[in-house]
Amino acid sequence: MSTRWWKVPLVALLALLIVSQVLTDRLPALQVLWWIPRVLLAAPLVAGFAVLLACAMRWRWGAVEVKRLRVWLGISVAAALICVASDWGLPRVRPDGGFRLAHWNACYPERQDARHAVDTILGFEADAVVITDPGLTFVDDGIERLRAAGYGVLRAGSFAIVARVPVLEALPKFDSRERHLTQFALDTKFGRLWIHAVDMPSSPTLPRYPLVRSLVAETAALAIEPADIIVGDFNITRGSASLKLLTGDAREAFATAGTGWGGTYPRRFPLWGIDLMHVRAPWVALRSEIVDPGFGRHRAQIVDLTKG
Repeated sequence: MSTRWWKVPLVALLALLIVSQVLTDRLPALQVLWWIPRVLLAAPLVAGFAVLLACAMRWRWGAVEVKRLRVWLGISVAAALICVASDWGLPRVRPDGGFRLAHWNACYPERQDARHAVDTILGFEADAVVITDPGLTFVDDGIERLRAAGYGVLRAGSFAIVARVPVLEALPKFDSRERHLTQFALDTKFGRLWIHAVDMPSSPTLPRYPLVRSLVAETAALAIEPADIIVGDFNITRGSASLKLLTGDAREAFATAGTGWGGTYPRRFPLWGIDLMHVRAPWVALRSEIVDPGFGRHRAQIVDLTKG
């Protein structure tokens, strides 16, 4: 018995996975393919070929057919592992002596959520926390509670920073068409740390590659220090070609030092990694973890850093 007609949709799925992985969001017309979560393509692909192979062996469809299916299964497993590798991380123990930086898109908490939001920030046990869209996070006794824990709080544009170390600069640098960039400078035990906090439009229909290209062009003439850390809700998935336009040689923290699952959105079922932290040498990410704040729409990222 031939499995040719059964293989056609699986081979097409494999081709879709590989092509979208190679092109990512370079071509606006094909961007939607890249935005299909890798795991939702890889899992049925591997399962499909595994079932076909099991049927071929069970019903003795022939040695040649079994061999071919083994090859297809091997190719599918390899492609799946490559495509989902950056979204998974092995268990890692929190290192000692690093600088812990967190980022969380709080999505404008209302007054009734303010205490929970501050509890969440304190729970990060970070040296500094960059918050996108802080909303009413600090109303009532929020600032007092943070100060009691040794933190200072500064707002700048669409962001806030909560830090146990001196904040040397907190300046909005760019705000246009739902694209925001704020520059922070922290005085850490490793020296000055320059952070660019970025927030990009959330509309899924916007072509990301030209969007980021225009942002880079528009900010090129501004007085912006080169960033050690580029962090934020990019609304662009991990590994996208468009991110390279903005981050250059910086390395995405979770892809290099992640532990657990790397999805950040939506919070309850985080299929997409869009809240990211990119680290530029000589700074290095030692560990990156995605955590659930318990409310809101996004998960948070906590990264332990050192300076090489």
